[in-house]
Amino acid sequence: MKRFPIHFLAAIMLCGSLSAQVRMDSIPFLMRGHLILHATINDTIECDIIYDTGAADMFGVDSVWLSSSQWKPKNFGYANAGGGAGRTLIRIVMDQTKVQVGNVEEHYDIAPIFQLRDVVDCHIDGIMGIKNIDKHPFEINFEHNYLKQYKTGVPNTNGYMKLPIKFENNRIHIQAETRIGGKTIKGWYLMDTGSSGTVDFTAQTTKQYQLDAVPGKRYFTDILQMGLGDKKQEVFVDMLSNWMIIGNDTIKGRPISYIPEGTGAFGNASYIGVIGNTIWSNYNIIIDAKNQTLYLRRFKPQNPLRPTYGYTFRNRTDIGRGWIVSSLERESDAAKAGMALGDTIITVNGRNVKDYTWEEEYYIDEQPNQILEIIGTDGQKKRITLKAKLRW
Repeated sequence: MKRFPIHFLAAIMLCGSLSAQVRMDSIPFLMRGHLILHATINDTIECDIIYDTGAADMFGVDSVWLSSSQWKPKNFGYANAGGGAGRTLIRIVMDQTKVQVGNVEEHYDIAPIFQLRDVVDCHIDGIMGIKNIDKHPFEINFEHNYLKQYKTGVPNTNGYMKLPIKFENNRIHIQAETRIGGKTIKGWYLMDTGSSGTVDFTAQTTKQYQLDAVPGKRYFTDILQMGLGDKKQEVFVDMLSNWMIIGNDTIKGRPISYIPEGTGAFGNASYIGVIGNTIWSNYNIIIDAKNQTLYLRRFKPQNPLRPTYGYTFRNRTDIGRGWIVSSLERESDAAKAGMALGDTIITVNGRNVKDYTWEEEYYIDEQPNQILEIIGTDGQKKRITLKAKLRW
């Protein structure tokens, strides 16, 4: 339902969603396109954060969450920060900060303050990567929704593919190849659990492989705040791949995206593109960065493509009345009916969006029809009726 390439719940809900196979020495997560961890800051401040392999050893918080939380840092500074939408000047907390997630405790000298909820939504308070991932094997288990750092012992890799990786500048690069309309794009891709997408090719790759000229159906979508950075609006193009190969596993007929004018992480980069959680969530993953190796085991078959509505939203009921339309396919029924970027969705099928649970909100696209009450950016009310459609 939501597309959040970022780049860089109550604890009861988290624990209740996990299999009994999750060990006490593991870190449970809730899968909502992103991996959501429950964290504690300085022993007392509770928050929900994204785990992002692209965030390396960084911990940062959202500006709106910080202003309304019980955490009151004393020392601040400024720094330039980069992400999926370029670079921007941000404030940073300069107090020593302790962050506890599961059985892992990390300490940070600085904590960036992002406008993170502009990229994700009000369910997310912060973002982090596990520090020292190059020191110990690290497991991301999507089958049972947990992370584990192996400071002692060794992970069981029976039944896993063993693949080479490049671990550079605290980033994980993996070799893969994608076939689109007769063109094969093979090389190093960035492994990014901060992206809920499939594959997003950079502007550099788009130009190098002339993806705009590849034959096949394509959809143009405008999106607000593609990632962290100063570029407020972007366009991405969706096409259907023939296949994608990682190791000895072939993934057939998945939508991919390319960013013709991308900046930051989606501009000129050392990698071809970003592989996100729509792909990774089919696997259990063990990262041995010290030995430049990744182990991968598929645990579920490829799901069929589902009908969509041609738009996505971000829940900003923390600061406003509803869900903000954050991306819109140009030729979709939603756009033709008068929906626009930045519109606020107030009700869906007669129910106020503030009354939807997070789980209901996340799966809202599975409803075959939607009747939306909307307030436009001009303050005028709209009523739009939509039917979910298969794009491919």
